[in-house]
Amino acid sequence: MSGAPVEIIALRKAFAFGGRPIEVLKGIDLSIKAGEMVAVVGASGAGKSTFLHVLGTLDVVSSGKVVIDGADVTTLAPTPLAAFRNHTIGFVFQFHHLLPEFSAVENAAMPGMIAGLQRSVAEKRATDLLQRVGLGHRLQHRPGELSGGEQQRVALARALVMEPRLLLADEPTGNLDARTGAAIHELVVELNRERGMTMIVVTHNEDLAARMPRRLHMADGRILTDDESQRRSSAAQEGAV
Repeated sequence: MSGAPVEIIALRKAFAFGGRPIEVLKGIDLSIKAGEMVAVVGASGAGKSTFLHVLGTLDVVSSGKVVIDGADVTTLAPTPLAAFRNHTIGFVFQFHHLLPEFSAVENAAMPGMIAGLQRSVAEKRATDLLQRVGLGHRLQHRPGELSGGEQQRVALARALVMEPRLLLADEPTGNLDARTGAAIHELVVELNRERGMTMIVVTHNEDLAARMPRRLHMADGRILTDDESQRRSSAAQEGAV
């Protein structure tokens, strides 16, 4: 497997509030190479989650382009866009969004079944992934019978079941204790090494961000340049000493 390159050009996103537009993303230009691991950090309200949702085609742009693996996803019609998203992009969110009436293996297999895979094929992929993340003994348990860390592992397996070339994670350890969060950090890094997928992780967790080879800061709806991000990171580290 190889990761998908990402090119973001003059990206803007505004929401209507009180009869007037509120600009959340303010002209972002960014290139991410295939297989890169990138952390995006910044204060609450900087636009990080909106950026990830737009990048993952869960929300539409106001203007600009998002090009993933050579495809300008901002121009795709709804049906081909949904197919592209399902086959190319995996999502991990802070809240697991697992379906409570289904087992761990059924939840993890869901994207495959939506894509039209035979149930046996989708569940075989899901089982292999759940075993990989240490849940081989919990396949038939429902979300209510799993801990928060176990639910997040199911969500990670679900994100990977279609073998995406781009993985997007929004605060993937935000609701986990330090020990479980560290285990998820390690797993994400290992999966990048093994599968070569491109990863973009929005996080407040400094430990997770520090594990990423490239770290970008977001402020006031803009992504700072790599040099600016490096200066902010160095200043933050000096201030912590």
